[in-house]
Amino acid sequence: MLKAGTNEVELLELYLDEGAEDARKRWSFGLNVAKVKKIIKESDLKKFSGRKQEGLLAGHSGGVDVKNPLVLGMFEFMGAVIPLIDLSGWLRMEKVRGENRMVLVTEFNDVVSAFLVSGVNRIHRISWGELESLQGKMAMYGEGTIIGTVKLTDPDRILQVLDLEQAMADLSPARENESFLEIEEVDVPKYSAICADDSRSMRNLVQKSLERGGFTVKAYPNGQELWNALEVISNKVKDSGGHVTDYVQLVVSDIEMPGMDGHAVTRKIKADPYLKDVTVYLFSSLITEELLHKGESVGADRQYSKPQIAELVRQGQEDVDRLA
Repeated sequence: MLKAGTNEVELLELYLDEGAEDARKRWSFGLNVAKVKKIIKESDLKKFSGRKQEGLLAGHSGGVDVKNPLVLGMFEFMGAVIPLIDLSGWLRMEKVRGENRMVLVTEFNDVVSAFLVSGVNRIHRISWGELESLQGKMAMYGEGTIIGTVKLTDPDRILQVLDLEQAMADLSPARENESFLEIEEVDVPKYSAICADDSRSMRNLVQKSLERGGFTVKAYPNGQELWNALEVISNKVKDSGGHVTDYVQLVVSDIEMPGMDGHAVTRKIKADPYLKDVTVYLFSSLITEELLHKGESVGADRQYSKPQIAELVRQGQEDVDRLA
C-alpha cells in the first residue's frame, strides 16, 4: 500500500471494447486501486438476478436507484446484495463487449457496488502530477465522467481516469440533496474556508454547503491550485506577524486530484510553520475504516466520506468557534 503524502497513486487499468472484429475499438480507463475490493469473472457471479421486464428482483442497493436502466441486476457479495452497473452505458458508449467480461467490485462513498467491464490489464503507479486535467473540447466531452488523463508509454496510449463518484451521484441523487438540506442555513457569514475538489459537481456541493453553514468560500479544482492559494496566505502571515486564522479558518480537500492530492496538500500545510494551525478536513470517497490511518499520518484534523457534508459543516462550525 502506498504511503500517504507521497503524491502517488496506483491506477488499475481497465478497458471497454466497442464494435466487433476489424471494427473493434478498445478504450483504456484508470481507477484508483484503493476503490477496488475484488475483480470477478462475470460468469462467476453468485445468485445474480438480472433485469426483467417487470424490473429487478428485490435487493439492497446502498441508496442506488435500482430502477435506473444502468443497473443491470443485483448479486450477492460477502453476504450483501449489491448492484451491477453498466459502465459503458454511463459513459454513453456501445454495450460492453467481450467473451470474458469482468466485474469490478468497488467501495467508496460508503457504498459497495460493481461495474461491468470488458476486461482489466495491469496496475500503474503514477504521480498525481502526471494526471492532466481535461482542456477545451475534451473537457466538454469528459465533464462528469473523466477527471483527467495519463499518457502511458508501454505501448503509447491514453489512460482516462474515471470519476466514479459522479457515477454514484447520478445513480443515487437523493443522498446528496438530503444531506445538503440537513444543514441549518446561516444568513450572515461568520467564517472563512477554502476547498478543493476536481469534480465540478462535488466542488459546488461543498462550496454551497459551507456557504449555507455561514462560511465565505474560495473553491479550487485541484490540489496544486489549493496549495498555491495557501502559500500566498503563508506569506501574508509571515509578513504581518499575524495568525493563519486571520485569513482562513478551515480547509476542506478531496484526496484524488490532478497536480497534488489531498494527502500531499495536508502534509505540506502541517509542515508549514505559518499554516500548521489551520483546521484541515479531508472529504473523499476514499475515507474508509481501512484507510483512515493515511489521513491521520499526514495530520488531517478530521476525515469525512462523501456525501457526509452536513456532518462536516456542523463540525466545522464547532471547531472554528473553539479556536475563536
